[in-house]
Amino acid sequence: MKNTNLVSVIIPVYNAENYIEETVLSVLNQTHEEIELIIVNDGSKDNTLAKLNQLKEKKSRITIIDKPNSGVCDSRNMGTENATGKFITFLDADDVWEPTFIEDCLNVFNTDLSIKAVYCRVQLINEKSDKLEEFIEAKTIESATDVLEWKRDYVASMGCTIYYTEVAKKAGKFDPRLSTAADQDFHLRVASITPIVGLDRVLFYYRIHENNMHSNISVMEKDHILVFKKAEKMNLYPSFWFKQKCFSKLYLTLAGSWWKNGNNKARGLYFILRSFFCYPPTILKRIVK
Repeated sequence: MKNTNLVSVIIPVYNAENYIEETVLSVLNQTHEEIELIIVNDGSKDNTLAKLNQLKEKKSRITIIDKPNSGVCDSRNMGTENATGKFITFLDADDVWEPTFIEDCLNVFNTDLSIKAVYCRVQLINEKSDKLEEFIEAKTIESATDVLEWKRDYVASMGCTIYYTEVAKKAGKFDPRLSTAADQDFHLRVASITPIVGLDRVLFYYRIHENNMHSNISVMEKDHILVFKKAEKMNLYPSFWFKQKCFSKLYLTLAGSWWKNGNNKARGLYFILRSFFCYPPTILKRIVK
């Protein structure tokens, strides 16, 4: 396909039979029709593959790649290798787009040819697709430092972001060592190449359920610490104290996760202390508040 507006949509899927049809239809029902949908089945053990084959019989724009289980990052990389579009985006198998997601994002690209990546505001939904009154804002990420500071209003996830394919490939492959922090790691590399422009409009719905990868706090801990150490090797911290502040905020985030959701106050206290000794103002500001 040779079309300057072709968008490659990559969906990695593993055991998502309960959500995959809604996700796929949210792609195929986009107002922007120039789409190639590449679904990478990562060795699902439920009825996901059967459902995908049923959808493909009705919709010719679907390409299914079936492979043994090797993780979400490897699946995204395989999808990227098969992508032919000028633009590329990655949607998880349980999340959903508004029908105008692609059209609205492409309109942002058209306003300024220097823009190479766009992301939108996010609303959370539950297992039944009910919309929750919880949002993630989308302010323009000017550089990797915005990602490293982990500001709530500067968090681009894969499903709410579209890139020029050349930029996504220049950023490099997804790191197969990561799962919960793969998005953050990828966007650090994208943001070191180009700003990620925020679109203040809810066009993406992130589903919360018990099988979310972020519910595994021990994996979250390992992944995010690895990402921050990778950033250090890439010289993405502009100064020593900025690095200390970023690690301190990371440790405090992990402390809260262990304390509240992991039911492990000892581990939570450990990271509170690490946060304090890394950069005391982080803790002191919380105490003042």
